[in-house]
Parts: sequence; C-alpha cells; structure tokens
Amino acid sequence: MAASRGKWLGFSLIIVGTVFLLDSTGTFDIGDLIWTYWPLLLVLWGLAMLMRPGFRRTRAPFGQASAGIVQGAGNTHQGESIESSNVFGDVDVRVTSPSFTGGSATTVFGDVSVDCRQGGLADGEHRLTVSGVFGDSRVIVPPGIALDITAHALLGDASVLDQKRGGISASVRYTTPGFDSAPKRLRISVSQVFGDIDVHQ
Repeated sequence: MAASRGKWLGFSLIIVGTVFLLDSTGTFDIGDLIWTYWPLLLVLWGLAMLMRPGFRRTRAPFGQASAGIVQGAGNTHQGESIESSNVFGDVDVRVTSPSFTGGSATTVFGDVSVDCRQGGLADGEHRLTVSGVFGDSRVIVPPGIALDITAHALLGDASVLDQKRGGISASVRYTTPGFDSAPKRLRISVSQVFGDIDVHQ
C-alpha cells in the first residue's frame, strides 16, 4: 500500500512538473489551465476512491493498532508504528509509544499533523513518511534523538527547524551530526504538493 501511494505521488509530481515546465517555455498559460480543469481533479480522485477495494473500511497491518482518525479530531496513538490515511479531512496523530518505529500519515484534502513529543524511539533506524496534496503538513519531533529530515513542497514553504525555503519546489534537508552512528535514528520524509511544511521541536 505504501509503495502504491509513493508511486502515485511520483507520477503526480512528474505531471505537475511538466505542466510548470511548459508554462515557463510559453507553450500555454498555467493559470488558464488550472482555472478550466481543476474540477477534473475531483472527478479523478472520486473515481479512484470508488474503484479501490474496501475503500470504506479502516484497516491496520497485523500487529499495529489503528490510529482511529476522525476528521478534525486529535487522536492519541499508542501503537509502535502508525499507518494513517484520509482523503477528505485532517490526519492528526499524537504518538505516545515509548518505542516508536515510524510509519506513515497521508491525506489528500486536509492537514497532516504528527506530534511525537510524548513518545520515545526504539533502538535502531526508523522512517516516518508524511505527505499531503491540498493542505499543510506539520511534524513535531522529540528532542534528543538523531534526525535525518527531508522536506519538499511543490507550491508552498518548507520549514525544518531553523531552515526555511519558499516558492516553487522548495526543498530542505537537515541531518543531525553523527546521525549514522547514533543508537536511535529517525528518518523523516515530508512532501506536500499544495501547502506548507513545518517540522519543529
């Protein structure tokens, strides 16, 4: 499932990048294109939802607790990893596990927020992936652990700790000194198509 979401996100970024490239060369005006065809995005996402088997069910991998995402509500997650996704509405998760092992949080229309301040990280290296299409993404990281953070916002600002980039295709990379040799390491990847990214402690 995560690989499939990553593949669709990759295709989407290629298409959007091609559109902006054609706009910059004067082939067509992107403002007119978006104004005319933006409802088509809703139609395509609606069809994708209807064709996805079991799209109305909330599922979690074996051994992992469901995050219990409810639109507009904050949720405490006690499992060791998270697998939280939504189409319409916010994904708002607070991690409290003392041995967090990462996971993913995704939404299409809404904000994504993952708060790790109350949790701890298991030994070894783990990965947290946060992504969204329309909305903002926020990650609050716990102090005292080694971090490798990559953030990419196609149209928006990307802020990671004390670094900030803005404009089209804003990217920020932050790595804690000595990351590779730290006993507890967390790799965080945040991507947003239309919206801002904020990663802070």
